[in-house]
Amino acid sequence: MKRGLPIFLIFMFILVSPVNNEIVVLDDASTSVHELAVAPPERVYGVDYAQRVFDTVSMSSFQSYIIKLTENGSRPAGIPTDLGAKNIAARNWIVDELYAVSSGRIEVEVLGEYASVLGKLPGYLPVDAPALMVGGHYDSVSIAPGANDDGTGVAASLELARVMSMYEWPLDIYFGFWNAEEVGLLGSTEVSHIMKDRNIELLAYYNVDMLLVPDPGAPQGAQVLMVYPIGSYHEGAYWADLTRAMSQTYGQHMIQPIMSIDFSAWTRSDHYPFSQRGYTALFAHESGFAYDTAYHTPLDRWNNPLYDYPVATEAVKAIGSAMAFTMARTYGEPTTYDLSFTLVTSHERNFTFAISTPTAINVTCRWFGGGTTISLYNPNDQLVTQMVDPDASPWEHTQIISEHVVSKGLYRLHIANTGGTGVGHELKLSYETDIDGNDILDSEEFWFDDEYFSLDSDLDTISDAQEMFIGTNRFSNDSDSDTLPDPWEVEHELDPLDPSDAEGDNDSDGVLNLVEYLYNCNPNHPDSDSDTMPDLWEIQNGLNPAVDDSLEDPDNDAVTNVKEYEDGTDPQYAEFRPERLVIPGLIVGSVAAIVVVAYKTIRRRT
Repeated sequence: MKRGLPIFLIFMFILVSPVNNEIVVLDDASTSVHELAVAPPERVYGVDYAQRVFDTVSMSSFQSYIIKLTENGSRPAGIPTDLGAKNIAARNWIVDELYAVSSGRIEVEVLGEYASVLGKLPGYLPVDAPALMVGGHYDSVSIAPGANDDGTGVAASLELARVMSMYEWPLDIYFGFWNAEEVGLLGSTEVSHIMKDRNIELLAYYNVDMLLVPDPGAPQGAQVLMVYPIGSYHEGAYWADLTRAMSQTYGQHMIQPIMSIDFSAWTRSDHYPFSQRGYTALFAHESGFAYDTAYHTPLDRWNNPLYDYPVATEAVKAIGSAMAFTMARTYGEPTTYDLSFTLVTSHERNFTFAISTPTAINVTCRWFGGGTTISLYNPNDQLVTQMVDPDASPWEHTQIISEHVVSKGLYRLHIANTGGTGVGHELKLSYETDIDGNDILDSEEFWFDDEYFSLDSDLDTISDAQEMFIGTNRFSNDSDSDTLPDPWEVEHELDPLDPSDAEGDNDSDGVLNLVEYLYNCNPNHPDSDSDTMPDLWEIQNGLNPAVDDSLEDPDNDAVTNVKEYEDGTDPQYAEFRPERLVIPGLIVGSVAAIVVVAYKTIRRRT
């Protein structure tokens, strides 16, 4: 982070170099200790992976990025024609890491005269949609290795690039690494103009600049400051509250939202040019800046004993989980938490969540082992309602809270065990949101036009919106060209993007999936019509494996199909079966007896 600089340096306009404004092509030999397996990433829709992301962010990985960035000393930015060898080396290393941690999925550009790096992890939605961004600056002052200022911003962005690349998200995620911050926010100023010219819409940009020194006297929940701009709740405060909620719910409650007018360094880091361009930009910063004796000195080394890596890592975790939570939106459904936990005697648990629009907060719960107390608090930490029950409710979920609220901000659900035994809880919390403040509930709109939910461009019964979610081609009813229609594959849990599954045999019944489709069978059940005759046998013997024809007798031999199957005979051919031959009024055995008697009588007469 920079101290106060002449204002003309902050706002000066820098022309973008067309030479540098290009996609970076990396050598296939690029390697990294953080490389991921080249497995298809999991596509995320309607699933909240906030805790998973929170838990995956690694302090050792975060720290290793800082060590690597700073091992060659300081990396100040020179003039555009001579940025300096160490500055350029840092940039190239960042580019290599972005490629490596994402297995090439992150698209990397070097932008502007000051060669800032911008990585984009593409979202899977094939239409225009907003994005999220995290970033920091990679240059340092000339005398400092810059572990904190701003190795933390670089490491935060790389670590989140590593974690978020494990999945396919609906929205683009940008990872910014700005140059020449220390001499006037020059790199971020260039890129903010470029992104604006490209009509890139950001839901929020989290700028990370110095996280390693918490205020030793700060109360719990104020080790890291999340500074947000003045404006409506949706234009900044919501996003700061969201990271606080992630930290409190999944971590150690270390983040304190603070308004920009209450923070003297608001204009001194790379969020500011983006804020000036109209973007929602937040500033994640250490609370102990006044105690940071290493700032802009040679002491700004990764192993400075003053530095608190657990605190810094929690801030990174909270930013990543806030992104994941945001992209868990499900069309047609409210925001929902499904929580399972056990509280031992005298223990308690808090779940914090941000309310962005008037809504009903609904809580249902099943608890077992003893009684429980569940309380709801408003943003002023005042009790809204409380349920106290000394007895267990082990069988069915009970509606315990349905409270209409209008105030925006952080609400807290407090669960306490005041009894003498451990109590298990299965709790569901739901509420409506409107994070962009457009007076349309998020459950009633998505990241693209609602018309896609009613359109079916390929007339395959799957809406265009649903095709976007599962990744199929909304203009073809057979996306992988394996002759299995997309709806049939989706219905039967096959992969409509994998042509090889047509030749598979999911239920191991000897019938290929393609043949199962042609005969209208269930590829996941060896007896699709549940008539006790396997699909394969029915197909081989000219029967219908999709209809219960077990009692039919196509060869008219008085033997049902199911009996033919049990006997191992052909249901299409009437075999001679004396034991089943029927003469009116007589059975075969009786006829044989008559024949024998007649023969003996004739012999006696002769």
